[in-house]
Amino acid sequence: MSMLSINRRAALGLIGGLAAACAGIISTLPARADSTVTLWSWRTEDEAAMHRIFEAFEKKNPDIKIDIQFTPDADYQNRLSTALRGGRGPDIAQLKAYGELQPFIEGGYLDALDDSVAELKNMPDAALGGARGRADGKLYGVPYSVPMMGVFYNEEIFAAQGIEIPKTYKDFVAACEKLKAAGITPIANGGANGSAWELEIGVGVIGPTLYGPGFYDEMMSGKASFEDPRYVAALKRFAELKPYYSDGFAGIDYTTATQQFISGKAAMFFGGSFENGSFKSQNPKLKFSIFPFPADDASTKLYTSAFSDGSYGLVSESQNKEAATKVLNYTASAEFAQAFADELGWPPARTDVTVKDPVLSKMMEMAKNSTPYLTLVGFRWQAPTASSVLQSEIIDMVEGNVAPEKLAADMQAAVATWFKPKQ
Repeated sequence: MSMLSINRRAALGLIGGLAAACAGIISTLPARADSTVTLWSWRTEDEAAMHRIFEAFEKKNPDIKIDIQFTPDADYQNRLSTALRGGRGPDIAQLKAYGELQPFIEGGYLDALDDSVAELKNMPDAALGGARGRADGKLYGVPYSVPMMGVFYNEEIFAAQGIEIPKTYKDFVAACEKLKAAGITPIANGGANGSAWELEIGVGVIGPTLYGPGFYDEMMSGKASFEDPRYVAALKRFAELKPYYSDGFAGIDYTTATQQFISGKAAMFFGGSFENGSFKSQNPKLKFSIFPFPADDASTKLYTSAFSDGSYGLVSESQNKEAATKVLNYTASAEFAQAFADELGWPPARTDVTVKDPVLSKMMEMAKNSTPYLTLVGFRWQAPTASSVLQSEIIDMVEGNVAPEKLAADMQAAVATWFKPKQ
């Protein structure tokens, strides 16, 4: 055998050994993601929780990395629409519901998911309604939550003041008087600096006890309008509670109001389910729960406003549709719904979850008697929306500068320019 053959054999042996060694090293390294799916969201307050929820998916799907990017709510819709128009959007977009979703559908920026996400059929209509295209009836997003509204209250303050959950509106006012006399802000509330949407929620908390569960259908059919005495009564009731709102109500914004409640300076807060996880994360020691706003008569069945908060949609120009669709199927799963409930503490879009949090349990019990959040579900489909008028005038109404009847008339006049009742 020639010296050349021996050298070749030795070289091949060395290469084989190095290859085996490298293979051994590589096998011990963590798997690299073959696809990175970008997901945009406006829920900055949920950032840590959402990372944990999607990390569970990544562990089971090491070939897919989810890059979640958060933009503050005030800037999100503009950023998303600008990016989509320029072809620079994410693979998956967290989408607002109802009327705020429709421009993206009509612009062709989203793919319908009816055929690609099978688990959508296991979600209730209350969740799916906010993700459905108005023209074609198709689903363009995977809903993640059906929040409801109520009165959050500090359990320790109520106990210390000897206050029980009010059974009537008269009891509610008496509780507010007792709290105010003790130097405690009864209701943390304010709508300054773009926070008037929180005041709209307050009307949504109070409204169903006055206009009842069938009022939404009456509005949709044209049998009732915002000028109906029942809706005007809801506006009046919200305004007459002004003495119990935060001092300097007109100058208090949402963040300040929530901090008043979270810190124990205020006993109550009008809000939606999404506050549960936020309150807990900011003050884990806070002992609080929720109750439906009481009616005049203790025998009246109490209802809460409910709505689809939003959904996750597939951007049409995504270059990672296969991986993104796999992520969307995860968001539609019972596993995601359970993680969502556990991490965030507000009602998921699916009902087949095990409720571990007592506040969430109370909210889901309340949600059994719900009616659509009127101004959002019914009247944010086109501009001018009922919400835009309500939010622009409600502080003046509470301050006594605009009559509730005038606000109701302005809301009706605005939506009458485009709303056509169902026949």
